[in-house]
Amino acid sequence: MVEMDGGYTLPGMVTLRRREKIFSVPEGKNLERILRDLGILPETVIVVQNGKIIPLDYRPRDGEEFELIDVISGG
Repeated sequence: MVEMDGGYTLPGMVTLRRREKIFSVPEGKNLERILRDLGILPETVIVVQNGKIIPLDYRPRDGEEFELIDVISGG
């Protein structure tokens, strides 16, 4: 896993953006595993690609990019 400043993505990598942070991770794992490996609880974010919510069991492929939207809850 690599936290990137922006610019480019290495071959075989997937990009996730959360607020100001950009993560580049190897393809091959599903989104839930990727999030956990990054120390992000899957239930605290929604994964979005091109305006669509992506299920956590999805396995990203080389070059795909995703946005992580924080879930806000309260009472």
